[in-house]
Amino acid sequence: MRTKRTTPDQILAAALGQAGLRRTQQAYLRLLMILWLALPGRHNFTNLARYGPTSDRTHRTWARKPVPWVQLNSTLVLQAQDQQTLHLGGILGVDAVFIPKYGNHTPDLASYWSGCQGRSVRGLEGTCVTWIDPTTHQPVPLSITQTPAALPAGQSRVDFYATVTLNTITQLPDELKKQVQAVVGDAYYTKLKFVARVVDEGQLPFVGKMRKDANLKHLFTGPRTGKPGRPRLYDGKVSVHDYSRWDALPWADECMVYTVVAYSVSLKRQVRAVAVVSPGSRKTEVLFSTSITMTAATIIALYRARFSMEFPFRDGKQFAGLSECQSRQVEALHFHWNMAMTAVSAARLSQLSDQRASPLVFSMEDEKRRAYNEFFAARILSILAQEQTGQKCEDLLANLLSLGVKAA
Repeated sequence: MRTKRTTPDQILAAALGQAGLRRTQQAYLRLLMILWLALPGRHNFTNLARYGPTSDRTHRTWARKPVPWVQLNSTLVLQAQDQQTLHLGGILGVDAVFIPKYGNHTPDLASYWSGCQGRSVRGLEGTCVTWIDPTTHQPVPLSITQTPAALPAGQSRVDFYATVTLNTITQLPDELKKQVQAVVGDAYYTKLKFVARVVDEGQLPFVGKMRKDANLKHLFTGPRTGKPGRPRLYDGKVSVHDYSRWDALPWADECMVYTVVAYSVSLKRQVRAVAVVSPGSRKTEVLFSTSITMTAATIIALYRARFSMEFPFRDGKQFAGLSECQSRQVEALHFHWNMAMTAVSAARLSQLSDQRASPLVFSMEDEKRRAYNEFFAARILSILAQEQTGQKCEDLLANLLSLGVKAA
């Protein structure tokens, strides 16, 4: 007999008690999770009021109240690990997501890079730090923070991305913080300002991707001459065309893998570089880790797992209203984006616990349809549970059939 599945709002409810929220706020977030997943159409305050018992003004008021999203989503991860739906140990993936927004009065409107369009587009941007299980490639976004259009003098967006990442690391529970294997980012984050702060202040290794023409130098390992002056440190430039001085590794995939410990001139530190060469196309990708003791296989596995953080962005935009917030307040935008990401995470963990025996095939569309069916069935059962007269039953059915209907 199949056991009853744990719904996303039940998963959220189990985590809310440990996030330090008042009971009234916990009750509201539980209600909002049910509405968020069941809601057909746009995710805005007006549409939420059409399907729920609270007014749009109430939703606007709660959206301005702070929520400890990192602690809340960290609790979701720990609960999933206790239930053995996620493995112990993980990485922190960092990436920015472009969110289209029109008008002239929304704060921090500027030109940001859109990966879908391959160019900078006017809109909003959120920096997301995601917990990723490198074994199952299951992502759980911890928080998403809006990128400001104007920064203090002397600071760049890379400095802001590093600050967001470090703030997230600081807010992690100790039980989860000690499980972090590395911070992982794509080639954009391979910059001194970002890597140095993550490694030196965050006390975590960084795994990323380098340009093929990155300035790397071989370390000098020969004998000392004994002559006065500074000892020799480097022994020529690393080449990705000649692998005679790299260590070749056996690999199961149809590619060749080489690794070497070298000095990165741009990052001003020693790194373990890994070259992945595709024999047919001769395409080369250079990955690296600031931890020179990390194995090449681990570096490749962690970097490959990073891509799974893109899926919550896709599901959030298509099914959870990530880009549908109509508010022009910074607090409400922050609440809306994080609520959308948390809804996707709760739905994913719900399906993950339900399909524990087989690899997860996650469908946010199925979760939305199931949530709406449960929501509508509960409305019908609430009518049947009452003793009705003919006229009263007709009025209740008319109210049910007009659920969510927009005013003419």
